Amino acid sequence: MIDMIEINISNGILPQVSALVVYQDKICYINDKKYSVDDLFLKQLKDILYTFKNEYGSSQQIDAEEFTIKVYSQGVEDVYHGKGVFPANYAIFKRLLGDIYGR
Repeated sequence: MIDMIEINISNGILPQVSALVVYQDKICYINDKKYSVDDLFLKQLKDILYTFKNEYGSSQQIDAEEFTIKVYSQGVEDVYHGKGVFPANYAIFKRLLGDIYGR
């Protein structure tokens, strides 16, 4: 069972998204704002992340978008990372986050 997910997305040194999802409380903090989330959001996020590989590599481009996602589950930390190289469903992942802080 997932306890918490920490998400950081940036372009070069400019942060885009800094998020913390607390599963038990059904709360998502995105860019210093607090949002309530439902079970569907939590399931969709989990389903997307379970398809991610841990490492996608790093582009040599200085201002390439970079993501780091840390999933905490029962004392274990899984890390997913990529810079300029992304999973096939990365746009769906970002859209899911955008649905929360775009409201």
